[in-house]
Amino acid sequence: MAARFIEANTCQDACGIIKTRDRVEGAPVYRCPGCDSRWIELNERTGEKDEAKPSALERLLHRR
Repeated sequence: MAARFIEANTCQDACGIIKTRDRVEGAPVYRCPGCDSRWIELNERTGEKDEAKPSALERLLHRR
């Protein structure tokens, strides 16, 4: 699958995939818990013009 990274970081300890509540172009935004990279899968786009916004949980985690 082709992906477009919203934020790409080098993984530090554990690669994984978490589906967030955020959407970009109608596609769900995925996040890696090890490095906080964020991306969408291009084949999941629906054309909606949503902005990538951090979820409430992500905002709380980044405050620490």
